[in-house]
Amino acid sequence: MARWLGFAAGVGAAAALLVPEVARLERRPPWPVLLAARPALAGGVGVVAALASAAPRLRPAAAGAGVVAGAVLADPRRRARTTRGRTSLTVLVANVWQGRADPAALAAILRAERPDLVVLPEAGERYLARLKEDLTDLDLRAWCAPPPRPHRHVPDDPDGPWTTVLAAPRLGDVRVTPVQAGGLYGWLEVSGGALDDVRVLAAHPVAPVPGVVERWGDELDLLAAWRRAADGPTVIAGDLNSTTEHRALAALGDARVPGGPPTWPAWWPRWLGFRIDHVLAGGGIAVRSTRVLDLPGSDHRAVLATLGQATSNVAPLPMPVIHSGTGS
Repeated sequence: MARWLGFAAGVGAAAALLVPEVARLERRPPWPVLLAARPALAGGVGVVAALASAAPRLRPAAAGAGVVAGAVLADPRRRARTTRGRTSLTVLVANVWQGRADPAALAAILRAERPDLVVLPEAGERYLARLKEDLTDLDLRAWCAPPPRPHRHVPDDPDGPWTTVLAAPRLGDVRVTPVQAGGLYGWLEVSGGALDDVRVLAAHPVAPVPGVVERWGDELDLLAAWRRAADGPTVIAGDLNSTTEHRALAALGDARVPGGPPTWPAWWPRWLGFRIDHVLAGGGIAVRSTRVLDLPGSDHRAVLATLGQATSNVAPLPMPVIHSGTGS
């Protein structure tokens, strides 16, 4: 009986640290930040459990904690799941860190990869003017969304609270309209043109830092509500300030959210950090592949995603072939 009680105590202690969803704490501070670091925490719990198991009296509790840590690390949500097939759309997300990213470096990426849509969180009209100096040969159309309201957490500058979208000429006459999220950053919806029935939301929810954690949860719910209301193929792209550990991210796309390599902070090694920049698809369109690209001058790495028609047992939605220049 003592051994089983010790095992249960180990399970309970590890679960309280690693699985706050059980008590519905995942949207209360400081849990959103701790959740982002859950794989590292689980690894730490596993190491402590292994060391503690050397003491016979602690072995049952160590075994219980180790079981929880192992289950957390084995969660299949972290396994990237992509689909095979023809590419019909390419999307690049690149947070330019309040306009600090090197415009020439970003222009070189755009020239090499030729994405159909580019989502630039924290890029406003000032950064766009600098970028255009290096993009005279690509003839990209651009739209900028200003912040919906001022906030002390976002600098009052021409780039930080903005979001910019670029569209390649092959997309045709797309419609780009602001989306009122009520948060700190501007959001844009892209539809029409060669996108056909696909709707793309360029979004940048707030980070789950003290003072705006509740707002962070509300904005993730807004993203999910937008996707439900779209009633068709959707793509949500941007700095979503969430990782695979945040279950609210699962409502934003049909496939598992890709895990590493991390996109933030860019100055950490590629095996360390957080994947908070995403391209999520659903409703008839699926992610084929993603790549993480270095972006000099930014604290984020960029994400390039290729997308195509989803395969299922139901009748497929019409999907035009827009671009197949990059491999899937």
